[in-house]
Amino acid sequence: MVKIGRFFAYFLFFTLAIMYFTPKVSVYYYLEQKLNSYSVIVSKEDVKDNGFGLSIKDAVVSVKTVDSATISNIEINLFTVYNTIDFKGITLSPVATSFLPLHVKSVNIKYSIFDPLNIKAVSVGEFGEVDSYFNIIDRVFHLNLKPSKIMLKDYKNTLKNLKKSENGEYIYEKHI
Repeated sequence: MVKIGRFFAYFLFFTLAIMYFTPKVSVYYYLEQKLNSYSVIVSKEDVKDNGFGLSIKDAVVSVKTVDSATISNIEINLFTVYNTIDFKGITLSPVATSFLPLHVKSVNIKYSIFDPLNIKAVSVGEFGEVDSYFNIIDRVFHLNLKPSKIMLKDYKNTLKNLKKSENGEYIYEKHI
């Protein structure tokens, strides 16, 4: 019994040590370089390794050389069994003002080995609340919007592209 306990203690120690000493900043810049092939550029950010996670401040996201969003804070926590990415303080480009409100309070993306087929995301902003998920196997993106009063009043054309459910929420589903 002591040998089993010692085995798990060593296993946990080495797993945590690998997670702590992984060069997360280098991995981030590698992934940022991969995004360039899709014409997505993240610039002006301040990247800091905080042990088990990564903190990114004041990032500007550009798509095809057009500034699309400014993100004040990004927290990335990659644990083997439970991974999260939290975006806070997102301001979209004024180009999007005809489609949806420009301010997003937060976006939380989660992936867990307890539900390995789905990547889940929750977002809150001036548009209301969004619960969404992406099924990796079926390649289906599902979005459920609980619209705010601003969204219902000023963005009716955007809501026409979504399917209205019986409880007043709007649903969007796309096979990718």
